[in-house]
Amino acid sequence: MKKPTMTIFFILAGCALLLSGIWIYFQKMMERVDLAELRNSRAYERHYVLIADDGNSMLWDSIYESAVQEAAATDACLELVQPDDNPEYTQEDCLRIAIASKVDGIILRPDGSREMQELIAEAADAGIPVVMVLEDDSSSRRISFVGLNSYQMGDAYTEQVLGLLKPGRTEIMILADSEGGDVDTGLVSSYMARTVEQRKAQDQTVDISVQSVDSSSDFNAEEVVRDIFMDEEGLPDVLICMDEVITECAYQALVDYNEVGNVDIIGFYYSDTILDAVARGTVPATIALDMAEIGRYSVDALDEYLSLGHASSYYSVDLNVITRENAAAFAEG
Repeated sequence: MKKPTMTIFFILAGCALLLSGIWIYFQKMMERVDLAELRNSRAYERHYVLIADDGNSMLWDSIYESAVQEAAATDACLELVQPDDNPEYTQEDCLRIAIASKVDGIILRPDGSREMQELIAEAADAGIPVVMVLEDDSSSRRISFVGLNSYQMGDAYTEQVLGLLKPGRTEIMILADSEGGDVDTGLVSSYMARTVEQRKAQDQTVDISVQSVDSSSDFNAEEVVRDIFMDEEGLPDVLICMDEVITECAYQALVDYNEVGNVDIIGFYYSDTILDAVARGTVPATIALDMAEIGRYSVDALDEYLSLGHASSYYSVDLNVITRENAAAFAEG
């Protein structure tokens, strides 16, 4: 009987030593914890997610900066999810994760896919409102769209086009994101064609065409833009870019193929490179929405819907036309 007793004693002693070791390790780890950080941590009433795409990071940073401030003012936490941070996840994957996490609201730019429409419907069924920014998909079950409508966009581009028309024929090509709304692109081009026809001079003829570009990756956009610049039938006189990725690719091709002065680019939004090109006159103008307003209105739409059960289906934001005269102001701010 003595031998089993000794075995049990050693087992218990070993367990006691193990537990003591774990306790000492835990105490040391606790000493390393930043207590100030713990004191500053807090629980929020609501949790929102902004799902960016792989477009211009400056654009999404501007939206997020204003949105997170607006969210904090209403006791909500806003989380930014970017594909660049998680290359293995698509935008749809991020949407699935947000739904599974039971967040209180989602902000995103739609890609026009059937899969995303179905996921937005799934979010709606789960009581999670979805707000779309920059581009709209009115056939989905989103609660609101924050941006510009097609007529506002068409008017902004048309004003710039009219200043670039020359005597005789002017070829204009609209480069539109193939994953965006085809209906919106059609409305912009038809509005532009109608307005330009009414306001052009008698000795001017204008041809407007639309080219779809897959801007989901820089490579796809670069390939389409490169083919346009290598077309043996000749380049258009004006390229209208309706996406920030397309704008960057078009400008790079303009420089690479030594076509500066032969082709005018009207861009969408801006980066440091595009602002520099506008300031030097290489790019006549670029159209920029007020991204701070987009961030604020997106959060406002979610707050209103969750508080009242409804929200405005459309929030219009201000538009800025950046030209050589005011490019420096945007570079500074």
